[in-house]
Order: sequence, then C-alpha cells, then structure tokens
Amino acid sequence: MPAAKKLPEPKPKPKSKSTRGPTVTRLAQRLSKILALLHQGDDIDKRWLAEEYKVSVRTIERDLSDRLDGIVEHTADGRWQLVPQQRSTIPARYLNDYSRMAGTTQLFPDRSLHYLLEQLETAEASRTTHVQPIPHEDLRTRSPTFAKLQSAIERHNECRFTYKGKPRHAQPYRLIHKNGVWYLAAEEAGRLKNFSVALIEALQVDETSRFTTKRAHQDYISDKDDVWFTESTTEVLLRVAPEAAHYFARRQLLPEQQHRMDADGSLLVTTQINHINQLLPVVRYWLPNVQIVKPVEWQEALMDGLRQALAQSTSIKNHRHGD
Repeated sequence: MPAAKKLPEPKPKPKSKSTRGPTVTRLAQRLSKILALLHQGDDIDKRWLAEEYKVSVRTIERDLSDRLDGIVEHTADGRWQLVPQQRSTIPARYLNDYSRMAGTTQLFPDRSLHYLLEQLETAEASRTTHVQPIPHEDLRTRSPTFAKLQSAIERHNECRFTYKGKPRHAQPYRLIHKNGVWYLAAEEAGRLKNFSVALIEALQVDETSRFTTKRAHQDYISDKDDVWFTESTTEVLLRVAPEAAHYFARRQLLPEQQHRMDADGSLLVTTQINHINQLLPVVRYWLPNVQIVKPVEWQEALMDGLRQALAQSTSIKNHRHGD
C-alpha cells in the first residue's frame, strides 16, 4: 500500500479585529445622545444632528433609519421623533421646565438634562451631593384658596376676601413665591399690592366680573426680584466689611444689587429699596459688618432701633432680677 499522504496542517485563522474601538464608542455615544434628545419630547432635524455631531447627513440617516429602526419615525415635515410606544408619559424636558418653575435652575453647576437624569438615577445613599431644604410655609390646608386664586388669575376674575381683619376687593395678577412664603400680587384701589396667601380668609371669586389686565403691572411684576410693590424706590449705599464681603459678592442679597470692591477688601454696595423695613432685617443680620452710608437717616433709624431693643432687653433682665 502506498504510504498515506500527510494532510496539510490547517492555516491559522486570522484574528478578527475587535469591533470595540474609538469609532464604535463614538457611535454609541452619538446614538445615546440622540435618544436623550428625542426623549425630551421634541422632534429633531437630521441636518442639525449632522452639524451637532460633526458627521455627514448620510451617517445621521443611517443612525435614524437603520440603527434606531423601530424606535424613531418620520414626521409629516421630514423631521424625526420617537414612535408612540417609545415615548414617556411625561417628556424628560419637563424636568428642566419644573426646575425653572421651582427656581432651582442654577442649583447645580452643570445644568444639563443629562446631569439631572444621572443624579436622579443614582440611589440617594450613593449620591455625592445633598441639598439642605429651605424652610417653607405649609399651605396644604390652604390648597382650595390657592386653587381659586390660580383660576381667578387665569380668567381675570375680581376677588373679595378678608385680610388682617379688613375686607378687600382686588384684581389678582400673579402668585409669587419668595423666601418660603407665597404672596398674591393684586391691584387694589388702583395700586399694586402683595398679600400673604396664608392670611387671606373668606375668599370669594366673582366669576361674572372680568377685568382687563394692565401690561404695566405685568411687566413690573416680571421685572421685580422681590415682593415689595411701591411706585418709587430709594437708592441705598452700604459699606460691607472685608469679613462679610464674600457673601455679598457671590450672590444678590438685595434687590438690583451692584457692588464695587475697594483696595481694603471692603465692598461698596448699591441697591434699590422700596421701604426701609425691606432693608433693616438684612443689615441687622450682618451687623457689625454692614453700615448704611446713604440715606443717613436710615442708619440713624437702625441705631435708634438697636438702642430701643437693648433698653427693652435690659428692662426685662432687671425685672426678672427684681422678681
């Protein structure tokens, strides 16, 4: 028998190239960001996406029609959106809308929706941040009153109520939240005023009476960063010692606040104040590091109040010792 031929050894198969690399990573990141945009509730344009991610329109078309097939669909005007079964009950963009409504837009340095969702998806025990809650008044028992005021504002209905024991007749404009307290901005007898919602009693909304809103009032309320409504303001000049300068420089503590730092590290602060009682609580809190430079009579009123408080405190102390 002839000797059996030795079969040739199989050639080693070439190693398959890894599909994981910078290109695939970029693709995954691009697709996840496109989906995040779509989950915000808006439709998107392929050309805008191409420009945003520095790729061709054809690449974006493949992303949308092939890689995200069954997840996205064309709109009537050629844009792209999530198919109905992929849409959230509440669009993710509402999270950002809610943060603006609640006044927390600037709470975190990173204001992106991606960052917000990342924090919400992290278990509370594992979060690296903790926000101390600000005290708020509890208006749960006033919920019917609050709802009636909202409706009256939307429909421009006049309101009658009792406030601090007095009957009032007002035209409501806006509900404003300031420092944990809700206020009603309303016109009464031709003047724009604020009323603490917690103190409004026996509210009656006249659904048969509608008033015409005044654009000047609406603009005034929108431009104000406080709830003191007066026709004129007083320019106040404060001197803030270096020890407290940082606190006034990092954020506004007073309406329309502006400041200038001097060579000694102190601040010269200007602000527009509606009433002296709007300013004095802030100044008293920062004593002895804040002085009212102008108006001089306001500084004198501050000192008179402090002397009266000291005299009253001394009198109470002596009375207790006498007992």
